[in-house]
Amino acid sequence: MEQNSAPAPLPSAPVALQFTGRAGEYFKIWIVNICLSVITLGIYSAWAKVRRKRYFYGSTLLQGSAFEYLGKPVAILKGRILVVIAFAAYGFAKEFNLLLAGAIFAALALMLPWIVQRALQFNARNSMHRSLRFGFRGTKLDILGVLLVGGILVPITLGLAYPFYLAMKRRTFVDNSSYGDRRFSFSATTGDYYRAALKVSLVFIGFLVGSIVTVGLGALPLYLLLRAYAETAYARLSWRNTRLADISFDCRWKTGELFVLYFVNSLGVLLTLGLLVPWAAIRSARYKLERITLQSEQGLGGFFAVTQEEVAAVGDEAGELLGFDFGL
Repeated sequence: MEQNSAPAPLPSAPVALQFTGRAGEYFKIWIVNICLSVITLGIYSAWAKVRRKRYFYGSTLLQGSAFEYLGKPVAILKGRILVVIAFAAYGFAKEFNLLLAGAIFAALALMLPWIVQRALQFNARNSMHRSLRFGFRGTKLDILGVLLVGGILVPITLGLAYPFYLAMKRRTFVDNSSYGDRRFSFSATTGDYYRAALKVSLVFIGFLVGSIVTVGLGALPLYLLLRAYAETAYARLSWRNTRLADISFDCRWKTGELFVLYFVNSLGVLLTLGLLVPWAAIRSARYKLERITLQSEQGLGGFFAVTQEEVAAVGDEAGELLGFDFGL
């Protein structure tokens, strides 16, 4: 059983997350993960994933206390095997029996809300800070709504519904997430997302015009600038409208700083043929995490761990394989 724990109160001044990861340390984990995953034909990748997440969680601190990742490699491996078997069966049937392939595809489609729900539950349940676990209580119906909007409405409207989808996805995730026995809440409106999307679109138009008059690597800075602007706009909108009881969040990313970060990272990775990937990952994590702040007049006390059912890891792997990222 978990212990009930009351974290030390936050001061009234904003408190930033701290990231202590080091490129040299992570490089050792990264290179071993790659080598063993190749040697074992991918079997070790479950352990590689856990080692990577535990390193980044353990290197992220709030008031001196590190976050923890509790996922088990064997559970993740079992989930990954089930996902591979399901998609292999579909691929095999597609070659020899289209009717059977259609039935398998339909079954997978019907299971998709459950798969994504389990992915979110597994990731949240296995994330902890100061003996208090995070949680996700969204229903399959909640997930289905997001999937239908993203998979059907957005394409039908040629992308015009994309801001609506982003707002719905974020609201579904945040409003159903918890820390201990306290729920997160999200206050941004769909209109807020459309206003942000309009600004991003104007920058994108500038990117297209710039791409026409540049060639080769000349387009890379323009792409990185667009990426930095979009990520900054949506991150600020998301964090500044997220609350946990009386705790408010702030995001202090800046487009110019993030652009320089991405540009230097890209050059380093390209010039070293990928060997500086760990260095780039550490730099990005440090910049983004240390510019997230929390503020509360009454502190983080009063949170109690809640006992939740153990969640199977199959959803985590399927959700990751299918490219769903609802992460906070």
